[in-house]
Amino acid sequence: MKVQGDNMKPIIPILFISSILFAGDNTAKIKVNGMMCSYSCVSKVNTVIKNIDGVKSCRVDFDRGEATVLYDDKKVGSKDIVNVLTKNTDFKVSELTDDIELDKKLMEKTI
Repeated sequence: MKVQGDNMKPIIPILFISSILFAGDNTAKIKVNGMMCSYSCVSKVNTVIKNIDGVKSCRVDFDRGEATVLYDDKKVGSKDIVNVLTKNTDFKVSELTDDIELDKKLMEKTI
């Protein structure tokens, strides 16, 4: 199927706006060990993370002991988020690396 130039015109502004809205957004998965309760511990993690400039959202999974954080990497980095959470809570905190990211890094080293 051949796409005509006129058919692409409505799509271009949508793609442009989408790229602006989501530019710089990254997701970090953070391991949070030591949460003992599903309410106040989760609330503490959420509050600390959401008060960091550049964090757009945070979802804490008590059962898995993980926080998933959407952030603007132009304002804050994942290591900064881990450091702030470590300083402001008594939890043992570390950043998780997805298997996909590990595979990419291994592939880059072998090339």
